[in-house]
Amino acid sequence: MATPSDDDLVAAAREAAARAYSPYSGWRVGAAVVFVEAPGPFAGANVENGSYGLTICAERVAIFGGVVAGGRRLERVVLACRDSAGHAVAKVAPCGACLQVMAEFGGPDTRVVIDGRGTFRLADFLPLPFEFTR
Repeated sequence: MATPSDDDLVAAAREAAARAYSPYSGWRVGAAVVFVEAPGPFAGANVENGSYGLTICAERVAIFGGVVAGGRRLERVVLACRDSAGHAVAKVAPCGACLQVMAEFGGPDTRVVIDGRGTFRLADFLPLPFEFTR
């Protein structure tokens, strides 16, 4: 299977965002991720909960799906966001929890593409991740 392009992944993230469950914030976020070892791409959407701490972000949904399929080396994360009126929101960034999960499976050069904003490296957002020394 050919590696999907960034444009393909943006389309997958947008499609996932359309299926988000976000009755509290109104922000529909979608993610699409690619792992080196897993056939992906894997998509995810934010799923909110009335007990806000139980909410999960799109990035983690997608990454965890890829891990279950055997992915261990994260190559790319692509995000797309729409507000409650359906307008694109480009000024988003992954939260700290999502960045740390990305660091667990990726590295400083893992690409993070944000629809309408650009392409970044994980280190641009999280220069000093927590690292467990075994």
